[in-house]
Amino acid sequence: MKTSNRLVRSIALGVLPLSFTLAAPSASAAADTSLKIGGALRYNYVLKYYDYQQHDRLGDIDFDTFRFNVDGHYNKWLVSAEYRFYQTWNALHHGWIGYQLNPQTKMEFGLNKVPFGLMPFASHNFWFSGTYYIGLEDQYDLGLKGVYSKGPWDFAAGFYKNSDFGDNTDTGRYSIDVIQGATSKVGGYAGYDPNSNNMATNELATRLAYTFGKGSDASTEVGLSAQAGQLYNSDTRKNGDHFAVAAHLDGHYGRWNPQLEVGRYQYNPKNPAGVQSDTINMGAYNYAWGVPASATFGIVNLAYKLPVSWGPLNSLTFYSDNTVIQPDKDKFNTIWQNVIGTMIASGPVYTYIDLISGKNMIFDGGNMVSTTSEKRMTRLNINVGYYF
Repeated sequence: MKTSNRLVRSIALGVLPLSFTLAAPSASAAADTSLKIGGALRYNYVLKYYDYQQHDRLGDIDFDTFRFNVDGHYNKWLVSAEYRFYQTWNALHHGWIGYQLNPQTKMEFGLNKVPFGLMPFASHNFWFSGTYYIGLEDQYDLGLKGVYSKGPWDFAAGFYKNSDFGDNTDTGRYSIDVIQGATSKVGGYAGYDPNSNNMATNELATRLAYTFGKGSDASTEVGLSAQAGQLYNSDTRKNGDHFAVAAHLDGHYGRWNPQLEVGRYQYNPKNPAGVQSDTINMGAYNYAWGVPASATFGIVNLAYKLPVSWGPLNSLTFYSDNTVIQPDKDKFNTIWQNVIGTMIASGPVYTYIDLISGKNMIFDGGNMVSTTSEKRMTRLNINVGYYF
């Protein structure tokens, strides 16, 4: 909402047990200022076909998330932040201070989105793609990023000192990161090694994209992404390294939206003797799990948006999102995930109805480094949210 400088300060100070009288600025000194406050309240229904007791109950409904958003600017200064509350933990989703250098270029400092691959998401469903669970979709780290956009070109580059928190043992976070294991704070899934004490640091990330037919009803974005950094081990006090690369295509053809992405990643930790180096610990949402240290991945998604006028309903988006992750080590099984679903838009209420299937994925118990044959797992997930 557009507002005066005086009103912005009044809102900011209104939460304090103090009273201030601020004079309105003169017309010549008036600033271009805006402040937008929003958020969401979401609930989740889950039916796990592989959990017999939960299946006998015909599933469960739980509180999912309450979030609070602030976005604004003061002249060329920008700010964006979001804080989320979940059932057992809460954390900053993102929070950065920015500066608009010119209409095409801005800088963001703080917890901002790492530029990589399909953006803003490599998926259409509520559950994300399989790459989210290896830290390569909707990832936020602490650092400085520059964003340039002009005509069909989009370029972003950032330097990230570390992940969400300086404490790399805390899994109460939104973004999935490399996690240090030797602490009572971390609960582990299968494949998680409590003796692995690595953390990603000093990372460079870049993304370059070009959109053919930008602004038309038939546009195609193609792009390349790369990121690389150090992997510090607190036991050996040595730096390993990590990198990821990807190429993507994001098409918008009328109501159709195909998405393609292919890439690979690799972690080379400097672990002590006796600690496995062919897996890496990842964590978020108060959990940790093992991930293959190196793999190739592919994403193939297709969505169709149908505008409707059925009572309160505005649109239905149908999609099939597919991810395959192939570990380099033959001892690990292929990881795959398919999500078939519909997103129902009705004013401020959005409902995702997802049928999720996969093998060696997090939703079924969290083992991405399986060395034995596992069954295909399936769950129904319905998320209802009011966004304001």
